[in-house]
Amino acid sequence: MAKIKIKTITENKEGKSKYEGPAIKNKNTITYNDNGVVTKITIDDVITIERKKDYEIIIKLKKGIKLEGSYNTKYGKLKLEAKAKQIEKQENTTKIKYDLIINNKYVDTFMYYYEYSIDS
Repeated sequence: MAKIKIKTITENKEGKSKYEGPAIKNKNTITYNDNGVVTKITIDDVITIERKKDYEIIIKLKKGIKLEGSYNTKYGKLKLEAKAKQIEKQENTTKIKYDLIINNKYVDTFMYYYEYSIDS
């Protein structure tokens, strides 16, 4: 387990959100807390993005394939699917562009980017 510094950008038609701060990297998983939203991203054959606060969303991504995830809210569970249009992975950076579908309705196209460095 290593302490790292991470910069993230999440963008869609609503706007852009950024986070810059501490994170923990354990093998192929990075975990950070962005203003009370615990975010975990696992880079594997299938990329998984998890966010938890008063809801839990799990997005699974593989380029060109629509995959099921889950979206649990305090009001119930919604059907979630995502299809990665672009995945660019380098040593310490990843950029993902994906379509998000909730309850069989297209929501938006999202871009998620992160880069990290070892915290010294």
